[in-house]
Amino acid sequence: MTNEANAIRAAGRVKWYSQFKGYGFVEVENIAEDVFLHFSVIDKSNICRLNNSDVILCDVIKSDNGYQVIQIVELLHANKYEVGEKREQVSATMKWFNPSKGFGFAQLDSGEDIFIHSSLLKRHKMTTIEPGQEIILLIHNTNFGYEATDLISCVSSNNKRQNS
Repeated sequence: MTNEANAIRAAGRVKWYSQFKGYGFVEVENIAEDVFLHFSVIDKSNICRLNNSDVILCDVIKSDNGYQVIQIVELLHANKYEVGEKREQVSATMKWFNPSKGFGFAQLDSGEDIFIHSSLLKRHKMTTIEPGQEIILLIHNTNFGYEATDLISCVSSNNKRQNS
């Protein structure tokens, strides 16, 4: 049983996090064991992505299964950085999106992938984008690859353009 009233607010360093598994662990000051971090907590915080060695301010509780992060208050230091300052509008095809994992990928004609986080869809009151759907995105390049920063429009399966 957990009690959010007993949450501890502390800084922590992401030890490892797998977007594909949907969880990871954080090293939190004054807690001797690793603290579990589930993707749903990241999703609620509107952070697009956490990377290894990122530093977060978070609320942690002790549960029956050990310590776990229940809220990310702030991203204090991100290990991800933009490569250049240019953001560009591109056309892409949706490869896949998994709402339960909270992310997916679109693909440029060149074959390069673009990471799409669920917070981007939420901002446009969407829950998913179907594979094969043509979309127009605003993207930027990071040290981890291309990432969508906005969804400009998408063509639905009945070929009717939807502007976001």
